[in-house]
Amino acid sequence: MTGALVILDNDDAVRLAGADRIAAVTEAATRSTFFRDDLNEAQLASNRRIVEISGVTAQAAAESGHQLLSAAFVDERLAGFVICTRHADKGNELDWLMVHPDFHGSTVAASLMEHGMRWLGLDQPMWLTVIAYNERAQR
Repeated sequence: MTGALVILDNDDAVRLAGADRIAAVTEAATRSTFFRDDLNEAQLASNRRIVEISGVTAQAAAESGHQLLSAAFVDERLAGFVICTRHADKGNELDWLMVHPDFHGSTVAASLMEHGMRWLGLDQPMWLTVIAYNERAQR
């Protein structure tokens, strides 16, 4: 990563990123981390659905009072995003974390995760669900 990392929230994130760029990052991230040769058709369909709903999900999060959309930019390029959710009945969740593979191994994922955790409240319990076959996220 050569440029400065900038994280923008909600309306600013949507304005600069846009739904199409969010979907493109989601597609690149899922292609590099969620796909394996042994996935069944239901798992492949689930991966496709994640890409299909990513833009509208990010937009909805930005407009929600109980969610935060944060997008990371490096030299104005969308490097990744996180959606955090404060569930009334289930607690706090780091809901989505997508990083373009060009930024894997950089500080983007950790910076987004820390940013989201601060918004959720570091003194509050929180959880992150990881897809069972996403070995990179499990590490």
